[in-house]
Amino acid sequence: MSHRTAVTYEFGEFRLEASNHLLLRNGEVVSLPPKVIEMLLMLVEEHGQVVSKDDLLERLSPNTVIEEGNLTQYIYTLRRAFGQKSYIETVPKRGYRFA
Repeated sequence: MSHRTAVTYEFGEFRLEASNHLLLRNGEVVSLPPKVIEMLLMLVEEHGQVVSKDDLLERLSPNTVIEEGNLTQYIYTLRRAFGQKSYIETVPKRGYRFA
């Protein structure tokens, strides 16, 4: 994992602290696995752009093989954490975009 500076992203009632790998909702920590937070950071940093599934797989686990099904599970976990808010778009056959 790469070293990140003290950057904070805010969207709706959420705040994502890059350096601490923390997602907060109304000031309360949202408990998420490290890979899910890392994926969210990648999507947020590329907001508005489609991040391909291959790029996500490569960046999340450069030295190990993870399956595309893992990405689907990570996205599901994020969407559950966001509740009714729809911050992540699926771009069929391409990847995902943080909107």
